[in-house]
Amino acid sequence: MNEPLLRCNNFIVVVKKKQFVLSGGGCRGFAHLGAVKALQESGIYSSEISGTSSGAIAGAFLANGFSPDEVKEIFLEKLKFNILTRSGFNFGLISMKNIRVFLQKNLRYKKFEDLPIPFYATATSFLDGSQHIFSSGNLIDAIIASSSIPVVFPPVVIQGVPYVDGGLSNNLPIEPFIKSKKDIVCIHVNPIRSFKRGESVFNVMDRAIHLSFREKVSQSSDGCFLFIEPQELEGYGLFDIQKISEIVDIGYGFTKKLLLSLTAL
Repeated sequence: MNEPLLRCNNFIVVVKKKQFVLSGGGCRGFAHLGAVKALQESGIYSSEISGTSSGAIAGAFLANGFSPDEVKEIFLEKLKFNILTRSGFNFGLISMKNIRVFLQKNLRYKKFEDLPIPFYATATSFLDGSQHIFSSGNLIDAIIASSSIPVVFPPVVIQGVPYVDGGLSNNLPIEPFIKSKKDIVCIHVNPIRSFKRGESVFNVMDRAIHLSFREKVSQSSDGCFLFIEPQELEGYGLFDIQKISEIVDIGYGFTKKLLLSLTAL
């Protein structure tokens, strides 16, 4: 395989393997699959993966050894559009039960220690707001905890601690790789959408959440090898589950163009 040359921080470097950090973003997280596919076609593969929320779900499948196309097909063929069901208002509007069943059926490995690619899933303590990085033990529990948006989904209790969406503590969880920032590829799927009056409640909540941690995301991405953020994703919501293929294609197309522009420098 020919290894591409990229200009980064004013140096031409040969790219082999990098550490991938995948943000949360609800169904926009499917763009991670397209972005990773484009990276792989350019010779950039993950040595380790860190993810939160939907980035933890995508990252877990990739760390399981699936290709981006295989993950896309699994979701298109096996994910039911009614996977989100009411929880009876038990600390959340929507139950994670069906999502847990889906993960249990389709992930090859259920423990971090068995994964062919090292993987880290970030969640937020609902007791004190601190970030917790899971890297051992039950993979599915960690993924569900990492993806549990407060109010929408109930917290997940692990070893007596309730956990919620990892994006609240850092939506771009570079912490596992903090000592090698120059080797990190960040994929962030939450561009700030243009302000519009009359937005839906979920869109208003989505905008408010991402504005609240935009500064943290900027700090995390600063100094990293590559930052990928497809602006076209602003037109998609947290729960656009019926638009999987479109979202994957956006991630792929944007990353392809970005890499081509960098190699042309």
